Amino acid sequence: MIGNGALGWCTLGLLAAAAALVPPTPAALAEFGAWAARPAALPFAWHALGDAERRGDAAEVFARAQQILRLLPRWADGQAAFAYRYALAASGTVDPPDAALRRLDAALAWLEAARATAGRREPDLLQAMAFLPEVAVRQQPGLEALLAPRGGAAGMADACYAELERRFPSAARREQRLYFAPVLAASLLGAGDLPRARSVLLAAIERAAAARDQTLAAPFRDRLGEVLRRLDGDRALDLAAVRADARMAPLLPHLR
Repeated sequence: MIGNGALGWCTLGLLAAAAALVPPTPAALAEFGAWAARPAALPFAWHALGDAERRGDAAEVFARAQQILRLLPRWADGQAAFAYRYALAASGTVDPPDAALRRLDAALAWLEAARATAGRREPDLLQAMAFLPEVAVRQQPGLEALLAPRGGAAGMADACYAELERRFPSAARREQRLYFAPVLAASLLGAGDLPRARSVLLAAIERAAAARDQTLAAPFRDRLGEVLRRLDGDRALDLAAVRADARMAPLLPHLR
């Protein structure tokens, strides 16, 4: 059996032979260099991120997260989770609205830039961008007024969904405005961020209550409420209905 080290040298040898037969383009070489560097760079980047989180510096955490995300450009769930964690990271019990706006703008700008390398996950980033202002205004008093010149949180969401429907036309896009929340909340739970996952779920419950088609929205709202109860520690709650709802599937691994 070939050991891991021998297998690695064999792989490099085959790559070298292939390069001799068909010289790679500069772009291909750059991509290979980035791929080869990731296993070496990622452990250090994760360690630095952990140190920043322990210090409680939201700006440094976001900067360290960006280093990781540059090494994993197609990790859309990670892009969304870290952007949300930064945008919703209050510095105190009452966060100044202008500080909240700066964080929101930085997070949205990061997600916008990440679209270029997201591939088939680009629609998920647009969904995350659409939902973020709505979650932020629930958490940050005074932020809605600062967003008024842009059409408010709802207007910003409409702009993102218009781009989503333009780039990826589908009859289901409007319905997905409501049903993307479990995906996003699951990403935050995967990052260990229960408070912001709760914010996402609460915003989705409010949105469901205001939906025109309550035949669809009411059961969805009820399932999200049950998810919140379990996350808040209600171990006696029967989750049969949650498990039976395919829209809740991303959350199930987090409902122990």
